[in-house]
Amino acid sequence: MQTLEAIARRKSTRDFDPNKAVPEEIADMVVKAGCQAPIGGNQRASLHLTVCRSREILDEINSFTAAAMKIDARDFFYGAPVVIFVSASQEQMAPSIEYANAACVIENMLIAATDAGLDNIYLWGAAQALARNSELCAKMGIPEGFKPVSAAAIGYSLSAGAQPRELSVSLSINYV
Repeated sequence: MQTLEAIARRKSTRDFDPNKAVPEEIADMVVKAGCQAPIGGNQRASLHLTVCRSREILDEINSFTAAAMKIDARDFFYGAPVVIFVSASQEQMAPSIEYANAACVIENMLIAATDAGLDNIYLWGAAQALARNSELCAKMGIPEGFKPVSAAAIGYSLSAGAQPRELSVSLSINYV
């Protein structure tokens, strides 16, 4: 698949098949694509990726997130069999750059996942809740001094795959 085709095909999926596993080699390729993202100041040591395949841990995060948001329990990962958390060091070279860096990593992973035939979604809320639970972060092996910033869920959708769409300008834009 060509890059622009993968970009045009990518869409957020909210109905993953929890029983259809993502092959380890494909998940590893997605992670490697994320590692190729541009990082502000080339501060690669300021980011950490955690690949979670444990339904038990994802369920714990779901419970904690629902309680923190004071809402009924639900699956914030939409049944995805793999969720990749991007955590950032609390020592950054510029205010809020960790969010820009995480977004670049995740975008690379989402496009690579689409190219490999996986469905995917960019997640923020559950990662933000997880960042407030040091016990769960430690259980997941997130290094001390790092906090989850965002996440990417990957897997196979229960519904039809994404169809290519025409690349178009859908945001406000001007040329100078």
